[in-house]
Amino acid sequence: MIAMSQNGRRALGCGAEGFPPLREAHRRLATMECLALTLVQLLAFALSARSQAQEPNVKMQSPAIASVARTDFKTVSPLLRKYCTDCHGGTEPENGLSLEFADARDVEQRLLKDYRVFKHVADRIRSGKMPPKKKAQPSHAERNVLLTWIDQELVTAFGARPFGQVARVRRLTRVEYANTVRDLFYFDDFKADDLPPDDIGYGFDDIADLLTVSPGHMEQYLATAERAIAQLDKTAKVSRNWAAKDGTYSEPDDGVFLPIRDVELRFNNNQVRVRMVLEKFLPRAYRRPVAPAEIDRLMDFARLSLAQEGESFIRPKSTYATLRAALSSPYFLYRIEQDPPKGIAPINEYELASRLSYFLWSSMPDDELFSLAQTNQFRAHQEEQVRRMLKDRKARALTENFAEQWLHLGGLKKAAPDPKLFPDFDEKLRRDMREETRRFVTRIFEEDHSIMEFLHADYTFLNERLAKHYGVSGVSGDEFRLVQLNNKQRGGLLTHASILTLSSPPTRTSPVKRGVWVLETLFNDPPSPPPAEVPPLEERAALTGSVRQVLEKHRQNAQCAGCHSKIDPYGLALENYNAIGVWRAKESGREIDSSGTLPDGSAFKNVEEFRALLNSRQAQFRRALVEKLLIYAQGRGLEYADEHAVEEICSNVERRGDRFSGVVLAIVESDLFQKRQAKEYSSHQPKGE
Repeated sequence: MIAMSQNGRRALGCGAEGFPPLREAHRRLATMECLALTLVQLLAFALSARSQAQEPNVKMQSPAIASVARTDFKTVSPLLRKYCTDCHGGTEPENGLSLEFADARDVEQRLLKDYRVFKHVADRIRSGKMPPKKKAQPSHAERNVLLTWIDQELVTAFGARPFGQVARVRRLTRVEYANTVRDLFYFDDFKADDLPPDDIGYGFDDIADLLTVSPGHMEQYLATAERAIAQLDKTAKVSRNWAAKDGTYSEPDDGVFLPIRDVELRFNNNQVRVRMVLEKFLPRAYRRPVAPAEIDRLMDFARLSLAQEGESFIRPKSTYATLRAALSSPYFLYRIEQDPPKGIAPINEYELASRLSYFLWSSMPDDELFSLAQTNQFRAHQEEQVRRMLKDRKARALTENFAEQWLHLGGLKKAAPDPKLFPDFDEKLRRDMREETRRFVTRIFEEDHSIMEFLHADYTFLNERLAKHYGVSGVSGDEFRLVQLNNKQRGGLLTHASILTLSSPPTRTSPVKRGVWVLETLFNDPPSPPPAEVPPLEERAALTGSVRQVLEKHRQNAQCAGCHSKIDPYGLALENYNAIGVWRAKESGREIDSSGTLPDGSAFKNVEEFRALLNSRQAQFRRALVEKLLIYAQGRGLEYADEHAVEEICSNVERRGDRFSGVVLAIVESDLFQKRQAKEYSSHQPKGE
């Protein structure tokens, strides 16, 4: 038997003192209520566990690969030695990438750890960038052998499914729960801050495998449901539609909560009224059609709950017991989709409406989406609805939830610049930094600008305080406004003080942290984590020499050289910005050298040339943003099976001129968003982080 708190007992109709053992009816009720809570908890646990479970690893070869004889590792090994391991072998392989393999089993283990390494190698071989031009080149036949081998190994390891699988069951995040309650009851606002924060995976807090529920979690859901009902009660007025002898019933001023504004009520049977409420409420709460039996169960629950309290349906607030129960149901707390019986099939229109609304709004579908889904017309009006939703104020969730996590803006809250070294930094400046970035992102999202403005925009949003911080004149007052940038020091996300501050330790800059931010956030190409035995530079005492000199010495360590040669140039390019984003030409009396050479050999002399190089990598940025949005939209990491779909989406985005709406539409129109696969397709192999 699971013990219930006072909130738990009250939410299910129990008194503060527990179950009254006075009458047999009460004892039966106590048993049923306790079982109800137990079943809710067990069902939540079972559904959560199912969302995490991996299906059998069914490996299916595509016809193209299956028709070609399997390339043996013994055939490939001499080619790797001849063309690859001179650079990518030994104890210090170039860029930390070793292509020395002991045997076929070693290949498989390395591939499962991170398939993207193999895909990257294939892309470079196919484009002619590997081996480098100065090295011996494989013949056309040898190149085909290597590429076929990589393709076959990927298919053998991961299968040839057309795309990965979205979790069938996915709990609402804390933010999604609050927004859904807000829109379900038509509140202006609702907070669920008392719910525990959600764990983060792949950079986001909506990853299905991490959205578990414990019995303690359920207790908090019950308490939060109580608060929602209490808020509903405060926003209500006395209804004239209930039985005349009880004037205590309340409903919102505009009547939309029930919502039965267009129904003439010509009856005195209050149980019929409660059932009518549920018939309107439950399909919205569960985000799908509801069977009569589901309403019957809640009506039975209401009768038992009222009987225990010595009440009846003569008190119209009896509806509240059923609403509390609905808010604690797995069908409210989880987004649940049905697998097709076999093969691949489109999800139904209610499921699609939910996928879209939680992607763009972090909330439930609105009445217009429900209406289209009910008549099976949603797909016919899909683009129109996407554009409408992007213009809705609720689309701010993309800035507040997606962009905040994508850009790691939560790190700005934790940033603690040393007040002795940076006396100008205070809480107001911290808020101004965040506001600049928030408004910048919102402009691109809401006004449908090109996503490439994240890289090269020649404007930003400033108030007087932040303008002085940047050395920009002509801005006065606390109000933020759009400001055109006419100098070469600022432009795009990368030069925002928020980004430069959150990627710095308290006392100085960190080219390593800044380089990792660029690689991970703008290009979705995070470096490998450092060896455990090598301490980060930030943990050392005083630095001897410039940061550049210290990093050069650090790279002399063979364990560090591979990764740092990839990371450091991106961070050193930003050395003209101090730890709170102020431009500087010197550090400790020394001229700052922000020149460098990127891993592909591209050289730059200063931050202006560096930003130009980043802007030339639009295809890589486009793909990175698409991948980040897909992870956020689907609540899962990407896998090898998604590669073809991702490439198609990126091509679609480019054809649409890289507008943000084009990114969203390309994702929504893709099979990844529109369809589900049967169990035989659902082997889940997430890519390495």
